[in-house]
Parts: sequence; C-alpha cells; structure tokens
Amino acid sequence: MKKLLLTIVLIMTPSIFAQEVVAPKSFFAFTDIFAGAGNLTQFVGRVQTDESGSTNSFEFNPYITGGASFHLFESFTFDPELSFDFPDSGDDKYITTWTYWIQMPVAYRYRDLKFKLGPGFLFNRISAEGGTVTLNNGTGSSDFPIPNGSSTSRNLTLNLAVEWNFVKDVSGKVEGWAINLTDSESRSFNYAFSFYYHFGAPSWGF
Repeated sequence: MKKLLLTIVLIMTPSIFAQEVVAPKSFFAFTDIFAGAGNLTQFVGRVQTDESGSTNSFEFNPYITGGASFHLFESFTFDPELSFDFPDSGDDKYITTWTYWIQMPVAYRYRDLKFKLGPGFLFNRISAEGGTVTLNNGTGSSDFPIPNGSSTSRNLTLNLAVEWNFVKDVSGKVEGWAINLTDSESRSFNYAFSFYYHFGAPSWGF
C-alpha cells in the first residue's frame, strides 16, 4: 500500500509543479492597449483670464487619448501615449487652437498603482483666417489685424503621473507636466486628470 501511495505522489508531483510555474514575460512584450479621455489645464498661472489681472488655475479642455504598455523587467513597463484635444476658439473667437502631445514614460507598478515618469512632446497649433477686428484702445476703438495662416509651437516636457486601477480594466490618472524645465523665463506647468479602459494584451501580440 505504501509503495502504491508513493508511486501516485511521484506521478502527480511534476504536474503540480507545472501548474505553478509561470513563464516570465519577454523583454518589450506587448501587455496592454488602453484608451480614455481626460481634461487638460495648460500654462497654469501664465494666462490672464480677466481685465483685473487674474490668471488661470483650471480650464475645461477635454481630450481623448490612447496608448500601449510594453514589459521591460519585473514591475517596470514602457507606456507610450498619444493624446489630442478638440480644436477650439476659447476666449478669442478669431483664433482656433488645437493641442496634441506624445508621452513616453517608464512606469512602475505597485499593487493597484502605477507611478510614471518620462519625457514628452507638446504641440500647440494656432490658426486664423486673417482680416481685421475692431477693439477698444482705451480712448476709442481701432482696427487690429488678425493673423492669416497657422503656426505650431513645440515644447519638451517632463511628465510625472500616478495611475490607480480602481476597477477591473478601468483606471484613473492624475499627472503634472513641467514645460521648458531648464529655462526660468519660459518654464510653465500643466496638469491633467483622465480615465482609461484597458483592453489587455492583443491576441495577435508580438
């Protein structure tokens, strides 16, 4: 009887270990695709909002976003992301602005949290159809020219974010950006908050 029990244990042991062994993820394995939406406030404290000299602290500027996650090692991933808002005239009805940006952070996962840090590129496109506009000049009114055409500003950013996976396949993220960090005169800050749906690794993954 003892020999029979020993034989059964020896037969089952390899299958038990086989179930417990998990193959490690390969470097740069495709682990997730995500998409979401959020709100961006740009150049905090740098934009005058009224005649008394008040500056901006919050702007309603919704955007959509999407990206992917690639395994690096252990709990670290590379999470590139592309986002853009909707063309809008804002406070100046004669000028349309469109903002889009690319982020390339490295993320560290701890339980349900992800801490992200990395560079990015911010693009602000401004366009107008030309002509003139009559504005108050202090003592009367004058005609002022409206630019004709478009131009795009490009800025390097440093991005820091915390993302919380609070429901299965759903997460929320709060982030801050430092723009032109090394230039004291043009340095400014943005912040954003967003929500994501995670589709997981694609079946056709690499």
